Amino acid sequence: MAFILSVPIIKISPKFTPFTSLPSSNKFWFWLGFVLFLSPLSIFSQTLEDYNKRRYEIGGWVGAANPLPGTETVKYLDTTLGGGFYARMPWPYIFYTEVGGSYAVFLSRSERGLTTIPIYAALAYKIPVELPIQFFVKAGGGQAYVVARPSDTARWDPLAYAGLEASFIAGRRIRIGVRLDYNKIMETNLGTPSSYQFPLSSPYDDPRLLNPANYRLRNVDFFYFGLTVGVLL
Repeated sequence: MAFILSVPIIKISPKFTPFTSLPSSNKFWFWLGFVLFLSPLSIFSQTLEDYNKRRYEIGGWVGAANPLPGTETVKYLDTTLGGGFYARMPWPYIFYTEVGGSYAVFLSRSERGLTTIPIYAALAYKIPVELPIQFFVKAGGGQAYVVARPSDTARWDPLAYAGLEASFIAGRRIRIGVRLDYNKIMETNLGTPSSYQFPLSSPYDDPRLLNPANYRLRNVDFFYFGLTVGVLL
């Protein structure tokens, strides 16, 4: 009887294909499905105790304000010093709602200049990893008050925002870390004024520089990297 049962087992076993011998495309879809299966588990892996420990927070940051490398913005504006503030509350559900703003004045070697005051609202998600350092991923939008020279425009423009943060809790109430923010200010819809409203000085005597119509408006991309300090309430 044992000999009879062993015959189909021998016939079936060669049909089994080991994972290592699968085609590369099948391996890719296997690992993709595995990651997608585990992603919801990691998102909802926070315990009720961790959820109740979340607190309100206010803070500020200071650091470098830079035109984004690889964009046309970096051709015209220089890196400068910027700073800002933020407020964060644990809502909705497993996310945080963060609102904040910043201020920076970008200069250049020519008459070009840009003052930006972006105000944003974003959803922040704390990555659930068991480390002393906490990581936040943020995405949102808002409005940016922009004063552009020499086109001499001053108004609110739409803003797209994204950010990353790595920080730790010092003691019980102080958060210290670094943050990386990305701002994209959409200003191609602006109208160019026919004349200047503010005095403008230039080292050049070319009369074309004094006509705002000779300048084109473009969207601008900035990233901010700075030290952040917050207080847990």
